[in-house]
Amino acid sequence: MADPLFLGVDGGGTGCRARLETADGKVLGTGRSGPASMRFGFAAALYSVMTAAQQAVRESGLGDEVYSRIHAGVGLAGTGIRGARRALEDWEHPFASAWFEGDGYMALLGAFAGGDGGIVVCGTGSIGIMWRGQTVRVGGYGFPVSDEGSGADIGLNALRMALRTLDGRDDPTPFTEDVMAKFSHDPVEIVDWMDRASSTDYATLAPIVVQHANAGDERAVALMRQAAEQIAEIAEALRKRGAPKVALVGGLSEIMQAWLPERVRPHIVPPAGDAMSGGIILAKRKLAAGA
Repeated sequence: MADPLFLGVDGGGTGCRARLETADGKVLGTGRSGPASMRFGFAAALYSVMTAAQQAVRESGLGDEVYSRIHAGVGLAGTGIRGARRALEDWEHPFASAWFEGDGYMALLGAFAGGDGGIVVCGTGSIGIMWRGQTVRVGGYGFPVSDEGSGADIGLNALRMALRTLDGRDDPTPFTEDVMAKFSHDPVEIVDWMDRASSTDYATLAPIVVQHANAGDERAVALMRQAAEQIAEIAEALRKRGAPKVALVGGLSEIMQAWLPERVRPHIVPPAGDAMSGGIILAKRKLAAGA
C-alpha cells in the first residue's frame, strides 16, 4: 500500500492556503486561492478549498490518483454558523479522509505543535482560542458585532474616521484623504459600497491605515493603537482563563505585534507553526486514532 500523504488547509475570510506533506513532514506542494469562509456560502468555500488543494497536488508532480492517499485537515472560518458542520460532514470530498474544524482551532494546533497555549487570530476577523478539555474562545462572534482589532474592524473604523472629516467634524489628514479617494470623495459611493461590502472588503482598507500609521499620521496611529489594545485585551482574557502563553497568528499578526502595549509583550511568544501545520496535526491524530 502506498504511503499516506497529509494536506493542511487554512481557509479564512481573505484567502485559502493548502500544503501537502509526506508523513515525515517533507513539503510536496502548496496552493493558494480565494476566501474560504462558510459565511460566503458552502459552495464558494469548498471551491476555494479544492482550488488550493489542486494547486498543491499539481506542484507535487503527482497525478490525480494521489487524492486517494491524502488525509486532509481542513480549517475554515465560519464553521460556527447554523448548518455549516452538517454541510461539511456531508461533503463528498475526493480525499481518503478529511476532518473539519474552525480555522482558529487549526491555528492553535499549529502554533503550539499540538501543545498547550492560547492564540489570538489577527486577520480579516479576530478571535482568542485556547484548549482546556474543550475549545475556549474569546470574541470572534463575527463582524461587525465582534472581531475587535481585526482587519475588517480597522477598515470600518478608518471609514468612520474619514467620513467625519467629510462633514467637518474632524480635520482631514493624508490618511483620511487616501481613504476618501478610494470612493472619489463621494459619500453616496460609500453608502452604495457599504450595502454590499463584506468583512473581506472592509479589511482591504486596513493596509491604508498601517501605511499611514507607520508614516506617523496621528489619526492612523490612533486606530492602530486602538486595535492593538483590543488584541491585547483578548490575549489577557486567555491568560486569565489559564493559557500559559499566547501567540499572535494571522495575516496581521506581525504588524500588530509592533503596536502591542508593553504590559502584554512578555506573555507573547512566536508561533511554532501555522494553521496548515495544525490541519496536518489534526489529520495525523485522527488517522492514528482510527477516527
